[in-house]
Amino acid sequence: MLAKAVWLMLLLLPVVARADRLGVAVRQGPHDAVIVERLRGQLADLDTIALSIDDSAPEPTLDAQLASAERIASERNARVVVWFVPRGRALEVAIATPAERRLFIREIPPATDSTMAEAAAIAVRGALRAIAAGGTIGVELPPGSAHTSEPPPNTPPPPPAPTPAPLASEGTPGFALEASLGWQAALDGGASPAAQAIVQRTSLAHGEWAGSLALALGVPGTWRPAPDTALDISRSGALALVERRLGGGVAAGLGAGALIYHRSTTTAPAGLTPTPSASTFAFAATGELSWHVHLAHRIGLVVAIGVDVVAHAPAASLARNGMVEVAGTIRAAQPRASLAVEVGAW
Repeated sequence: MLAKAVWLMLLLLPVVARADRLGVAVRQGPHDAVIVERLRGQLADLDTIALSIDDSAPEPTLDAQLASAERIASERNARVVVWFVPRGRALEVAIATPAERRLFIREIPPATDSTMAEAAAIAVRGALRAIAAGGTIGVELPPGSAHTSEPPPNTPPPPPAPTPAPLASEGTPGFALEASLGWQAALDGGASPAAQAIVQRTSLAHGEWAGSLALALGVPGTWRPAPDTALDISRSGALALVERRLGGGVAAGLGAGALIYHRSTTTAPAGLTPTPSASTFAFAATGELSWHVHLAHRIGLVVAIGVDVVAHAPAASLARNGMVEVAGTIRAAQPRASLAVEVGAW
């Protein structure tokens, strides 16, 4: 008899555990996929939350949104309903508990799509943890606020509900570290078809702005400044940039730094002695546009195009019969393009 009782308790444990979980329904509109993905990641370690997704966009009015929240909570047996509303370049996160008639609204300030999605997910996580721990969020809604109806004649309209206070400071976008590694090609008039390099960039982003340090390690290529002359030349460098994030994954940046050209002679005209290998330093100013494409959680691709303007670009010279002849010169204006894999605050 005792064994049967223990067996029955073991069978009922999963049922009781599921009953104790907090039911959460999240409305996913056509532009909310990244936010929902981030939210799944934020809730992955919270076993007390049962998440379900409702594929519907929020209505244009708050009353209609609250009415839908009541319906979704009933249909999905959820205590909490979450939805997201764009407000210009900002984002509004709404968290409702229809049974308790409470509503919490958190506004995420304008930033990159990735940063706003992460901030929204963190705000929801904080609110759900408070609810699961027995707390309350937001403000209490007046009776009948979830339905659009005209007030009775001669009855003054109810006062507007106070703006809900933010839930602590959790979720406020701060500094985000990003790093990328990829390949770069520059049309500098030297190595054919282009000066190629491995490029690594580290960025520190805050809101719409970011500071970056880009390092390039040049891959030797062949430069033929004259038909009978060939050099191995590589283009490396370091550039510091300031970027403005324009939205939609697009950013524009300006910067400056130094380029290092390393060259060695492989073929010299008959009768001339090749010069030893040497490196030339040159100052460069740069401007670029980049496009960040999200692939998966915190991983994406970055495509960048830009122009480097180089001061004192190196030249290939030949000493012949006591005279110095310039056989070729690296261009001062050098278009470049790069493709990299980025890991950061997506």
